[in-house]
Amino acid sequence: MNKYILIILCVSIFSFQACDDVEEIIVPDASNISWVTTANLEFTAQGDESSFIYNVNKSTGEEFWGVSELTFDVAFQSNGAMASDISKIDIYAFIEEEVNDSYNYLGGDSGKLITTINNPGEMFQITVTKDMLYDLYQGDFLSSRTEIKPGDLFEFKWVITGKDGTVFDSRENCSGFNCTFGFLAEFKIVDTWLGEFEATWVEVGPGTITYSYTGVVVGAKRTVIFTPGEEEGYYDVDDMAFGGAYSGPRGGTLTYDAESNILTRVAVETYYESNWEVVSITPEVLTIKWTNNFTDLYGEYGTVELTRTDGLSWPVGVTIVNN
Repeated sequence: MNKYILIILCVSIFSFQACDDVEEIIVPDASNISWVTTANLEFTAQGDESSFIYNVNKSTGEEFWGVSELTFDVAFQSNGAMASDISKIDIYAFIEEEVNDSYNYLGGDSGKLITTINNPGEMFQITVTKDMLYDLYQGDFLSSRTEIKPGDLFEFKWVITGKDGTVFDSRENCSGFNCTFGFLAEFKIVDTWLGEFEATWVEVGPGTITYSYTGVVVGAKRTVIFTPGEEEGYYDVDDMAFGGAYSGPRGGTLTYDAESNILTRVAVETYYESNWEVVSITPEVLTIKWTNNFTDLYGEYGTVELTRTDGLSWPVGVTIVNN
């Protein structure tokens, strides 16, 4: 039912007077406003990354895809409907291909269907891979390529079909940025010898058990942090003794030569001279034998596994030199 607002305008220059004129203003009932007016999808990436990531390893020169798959939580939003009122949601993909510092837009007005969500909930998930998007537009790219490249941009638009037969098509009815979602493929500079790594003691000498400032035992874990050194190609380690030294952490500095695959200790605290020796190595775990200048006298030594979970690999076959 329409609501009526009676507005009486009574104007007099010198005094208030009774009004004879009445203006009727009709305000539309909210139930007559279609849900499509406020329909929207909100995308939130799962995990730490919201883009495809192409890694360039500064220390080794390796280049590889670090993130090639993305999963998004998608929320349906509308002031006039709930997800239970929706029959299906079609998601269409578009690509902006980077060509010589400019972009070529692929998909035209319609895009290409990437997935259909039937009877969606208030929140649902979609997963896309770089290969899926490349295959969708293979043959349409201007540049010669065999895959998605860093610098490419991706856009989603959608068609929402209500159970009442009403359709909202963001490809045609888009205003502003609430009816499209974009992400990209980007370069990321990474480094094998930078980061935070979990150190797990798998062997502990008797002197280390007695004198270590952290009370090290077999199975003890610590986080060891590698940060950029003062010079290019140098790396500072916050505790080269992994918590096993007497009285506190003992820092040091390393450098790495990719051509020879040699990690060199170039600086260390002279009072507590930590030495490293490679025991074994896998892409995820570097096992190190730790000794120092008190090892022979006090039995301070141990073996530590350095585990990485950042998607990079320890360089298999690396040699450690203690200068």
